Amino acid sequence: MSSWSCPHFDEQAEYCRRLKTDCVPGRKGCVLPKNLRFAVPPEQRVAELEARRSRKPKRESEQSSD
Repeated sequence: MSSWSCPHFDEQAEYCRRLKTDCVPGRKGCVLPKNLRFAVPPEQRVAELEARRSRKPKRESEQSSD
């Protein structure tokens, strides 16, 4: 087993500085080797993250601009 370190990963925010979005290892544009295998495919994890984000209630400041 091996480990990896991404130079674009902001550990405190769990944020990808290269893609300017949440870090999801293996997603399109990720610098990880393409021959890695994930238990849950990156596409599925990205879709779940986006679904959770869309279900979050808006803050009051965001609602007033609608």
